[in-house]
Amino acid sequence: MDLRLFPLQTVLFPGMRMPLHIFEERYKIMVRECIEEDAPFGVVLIRSGAEVGAGAVPCDVGTTARIVQVEYLDEGRMNLFTIGGQRFRIIAVNTTSPYLRGEVEMLDQRRDAQALPELMARAGDMFDAYLRTYMALGGQWTRGVDLPADAGDAADYIAARMDIAAPLKQELLEQLSPAARIERELEIIAEELPEMRLRLGAYLRQKTAGFGVLN
Repeated sequence: MDLRLFPLQTVLFPGMRMPLHIFEERYKIMVRECIEEDAPFGVVLIRSGAEVGAGAVPCDVGTTARIVQVEYLDEGRMNLFTIGGQRFRIIAVNTTSPYLRGEVEMLDQRRDAQALPELMARAGDMFDAYLRTYMALGGQWTRGVDLPADAGDAADYIAARMDIAAPLKQELLEQLSPAARIERELEIIAEELPEMRLRLGAYLRQKTAGFGVLN
């Protein structure tokens, strides 16, 4: 399958929304073509190079993005609202267009033979604790999270919302086993959460420092 490619410094997961501001001429062309053909494009993490200008080298695995809304601006610029579709792997890259194109194969998630209820329960509890702590560090509050019932959707939901480096998100994107992806996410949360809680404690102490006691 031939797919237009949009290299970015971020990772898109299936089912997740991604807003984009289009201002480079080559991507204005690409987006107009996608709109005319009602076709998706592929979002791929940049392995090396930069988003703006030529020379970006993409990772091999990305996610298709479907345009769901367009806001047209002056000078041909656009704000896009997209949603992630399906994982794909780049087989070959074509650089003859103003933008990158790729010959790609679509990737399906593996069907894990093991029972997932216990793993999903652990994921729900640990991600709830992670998200509550993360929000509290920003002075915000959340009711908690209801994960999607499907293990693959739940794994992608967690991965998209974790505050981790892009290469680590790419690792999760490339893992096609939902169970293995959730296990890796739980490992990351177990590593991150103690330090996050220490930072939260310091933040709360600093926030309340200086308040006097009324007699």
